[in-house]
Amino acid sequence: MILVTHFDAVGHDAVNSSQIVAQHLPPDVIDDIVVAQLPTSKIDVEQLIPDLITHHTPQAILGMGQAGGRTTPSLEWVGVNLLHSTMPDNRGQQYRAISINPHGPDAYLTTLPVLQLQESIESRGFPLALSTSAGLFMCNQALYLFRHHAPTIPAGFLHLPYLPEQVVKKPGIPSMALETQVRIVSLILHDIKDWLAEI
Repeated sequence: MILVTHFDAVGHDAVNSSQIVAQHLPPDVIDDIVVAQLPTSKIDVEQLIPDLITHHTPQAILGMGQAGGRTTPSLEWVGVNLLHSTMPDNRGQQYRAISINPHGPDAYLTTLPVLQLQESIESRGFPLALSTSAGLFMCNQALYLFRHHAPTIPAGFLHLPYLPEQVVKKPGIPSMALETQVRIVSLILHDIKDWLAEI
């Protein structure tokens, strides 16, 4: 079973692209997958992630979040032990240069086969980038905590672009159609399932 998480809307956005994509995953994809929403707040993320891992004991974890301004979905290489936000989270808290875990390592690398996933998705004619920065907000926190609380479970994080309806009043900001994003995420999840069956 794969645990897939997404975030709720934050800031001035009425929706979160990861939330909408998760809601539109087709039945053949969500078979043997648990989808869970993470509130966009430090306190909720650090409380919910260990509970989800303990309750579901997944074979793999894929977190998803929104990255406004990116042109394509991006698999993250690394989560760093730093939280520094330029805006408040959904509890109204703003954090400045603090450790996610004061006793943890400086960073965790993803343990999903990101190069293999990128090659597979691109071979099907869809874009998929690899990123070395998950930011310093809740998405980075989620990736770091997935790896910290589940060191033996393959885990990673996927950032998604805005949806077209989110950029109507944001001229020049890139977006990607919902259907395309759903297709890319579906292929990634199928590939992770196949990879798990081989290892």
